[in-house]
Amino acid sequence: MTDNKTNIKKADSSKAYNLKTAMLEFQKLSISASKDGKNPHFHSNYATLEAVIEAVNQGNQFGLYFTQELAYIKNDLEATPVPLVRTTVHQINDDNTYVSECPIILQPASLQNPQKLGAAITYLKRYTLQSVYGLPSEDDDGNLASKPSIKTGNSKSSQGEHDDGL
Repeated sequence: MTDNKTNIKKADSSKAYNLKTAMLEFQKLSISASKDGKNPHFHSNYATLEAVIEAVNQGNQFGLYFTQELAYIKNDLEATPVPLVRTTVHQINDDNTYVSECPIILQPASLQNPQKLGAAITYLKRYTLQSVYGLPSEDDDGNLASKPSIKTGNSKSSQGEHDDGL
């Protein structure tokens, strides 16, 4: 059945899915997250975490849902545990799950800065969801961010304004 307003095929509510078939049915929808955010540093658009969540929630019709948590792993090379974002995809009729863990790699001082840590957590939540659900995404700032920048004494970025710590 198809929803005439969105032209998106809706799941047959009488069918029971497992994790694999639910993910397959979700991917058949060819969902993408709308680019509703604006990166002020590079004047580019990107899909916000909210837009990505809205897109992946289309999987609810197949019994898919996700959880995201902040966890810590002990690394023999580090004195303190390393924080990570753990994204788990569940399917309501299936005990199987898919788990993706991505460590938060920041300078030690940035780990003590709530804004920088929060920005890194949000960034990883967004990208792990996109990755786990197979959502297409354009590189919103990667190519520009990898170019060398010319800093002047008057630039806002050299004064630390709008620094997301990534």
